[in-house]
Amino acid sequence: MEASASMNELEDCPASDEELEKVFNEAATHVQSLAASLPQDRLLFLYARYKQSTEGPCNIPKPGFFDFKGRQKWDAWKGVGDMGKIEAMREYVKAVTETDPEWEPMGKNDKGGMTGVRVSTLQQKEEEVRDEDKSAFDWVKENDIEKLRNLGPETLSSTDENGMNLLHWAADRGYLAVTKCLLEQNIDINSTDNENQTPLHYAASCGHVNIVKTLLECGADPNIKDSDGLQPEECAEEEAIRVLFKS
Repeated sequence: MEASASMNELEDCPASDEELEKVFNEAATHVQSLAASLPQDRLLFLYARYKQSTEGPCNIPKPGFFDFKGRQKWDAWKGVGDMGKIEAMREYVKAVTETDPEWEPMGKNDKGGMTGVRVSTLQQKEEEVRDEDKSAFDWVKENDIEKLRNLGPETLSSTDENGMNLLHWAADRGYLAVTKCLLEQNIDINSTDNENQTPLHYAASCGHVNIVKTLLECGADPNIKDSDGLQPEECAEEEAIRVLFKS
């Protein structure tokens, strides 16, 4: 009830732009903890409003045909048209409140800003799988490091229907411990998926600074280009990640 009251206060008695922005930043922080459980349509909705709030109307070219994830994000952002920053922030906060009614903003942001939601880290929620039917891919998605220790060569070299190996998924989800566990078992660090993207592409695109740093330190090739001719650095949106490729 308190969370709903906070949202109603935002809608019925508009706060100052500064107060709204603080709540917006808190909502963006909270979304990071919800990411793995949200359906893709909700993530795209949030992504579009985040970009609109922080950068304004979509002003970048549409990604190439083979960049499926990039086109989804672009379409979502482009779809909000000329929506103003304040309206976009309000819709973002409202969506977060509806998604998690127990969340209550504190009205402050200790970190001074947040990055936006990455759609690729927020895959469509998987159907429930019985424990006895789970594969190593399920263990990665569940961040179950204990079950991922001492995998055989066949499992370490396996890929899913998108050509992603276990390391792709760990990099995509931002699971540092799982990433290190797989690297210790000599999984192919430069394996490419069906779009010729490496785990480093995924980590850079998703904004996972620690994963990018770890992959580079362990010998990931930063010069591999994906199907659109993009190197991992060119997929990164955060300056903190771009800096890692120059060090």
